[in-house]
Amino acid sequence: MNENLLKDLLKSVVENQFEPPTTLTPTECLPYFYKHIGSTDAELRDDLIFSVMANWIYKGVYSHEQIFKIADKLVKDEFILNGLGLENDDSVFIRSASASQLWAIIVTHREKNFIPFNTIETIFVKTLRLLKVEVDFRAYVPDSGWASSISHSANIFYELIKLPEINKSQLVMILNAICEKILQPDFIFPGDEPEQLAAPVAEILLSETLLEDDIMPSLNKLRIEPHFHGQEPSDFFRLINVRNFLRAIYFSLLDVPDKRRSRDLVLLALQELKSE
Repeated sequence: MNENLLKDLLKSVVENQFEPPTTLTPTECLPYFYKHIGSTDAELRDDLIFSVMANWIYKGVYSHEQIFKIADKLVKDEFILNGLGLENDDSVFIRSASASQLWAIIVTHREKNFIPFNTIETIFVKTLRLLKVEVDFRAYVPDSGWASSISHSANIFYELIKLPEINKSQLVMILNAICEKILQPDFIFPGDEPEQLAAPVAEILLSETLLEDDIMPSLNKLRIEPHFHGQEPSDFFRLINVRNFLRAIYFSLLDVPDKRRSRDLVLLALQELKSE
């Protein structure tokens, strides 16, 4: 089935309130979903394949066994790590779309608790690698739609850290990887990556699972030169990314007044970025 035929099929599914089609079973649709999951056609990729798969997963059209088999498929390198390390390459859409679907699976797992521990562990390991190694920082790509691989990895972490399967050492790894990622680009992030990356960090701080001694090494990485006259543009752009990131964490913590100590740690880091 080519992309046009698949689009027509899935449009009818969406128009019919996500009822499975009569011509193919949901199981028979899976090979086509996998084949076209990273299509550069944004409508097919995001509005149709993602939406239909996510709805069928969440609503129980796919059995629990089928869902964790989907998860096992998408965490393979040919999906979530496809082309990792390449810049401005269409493989980013495969990585990003795979991450989006894994996010939907974790959201469903949090309610229904059916994915095996080893699959959760693999999702964590592969998402951590995706975040660390990703060098395609594009957000919206003209004619192809949203890439946002980094934001989608952050969304997975936001859900993972709420699971009892994730331990303290893994939380530290997530925190460290996110702080390092904020420092990577020497340009201003093109999308909402700082805010997306801030969300799991705020959630980690709110959980109070980690001690201050666990948190500070990661926050200390963000101690960079405040703005000064004559500063290189690349350093100034990095400063903006860090500042936006810390502000997003801080304002998330404001919603929970009794988490004052965590909020103060972030505020201190922000104050160090002030220009002299």
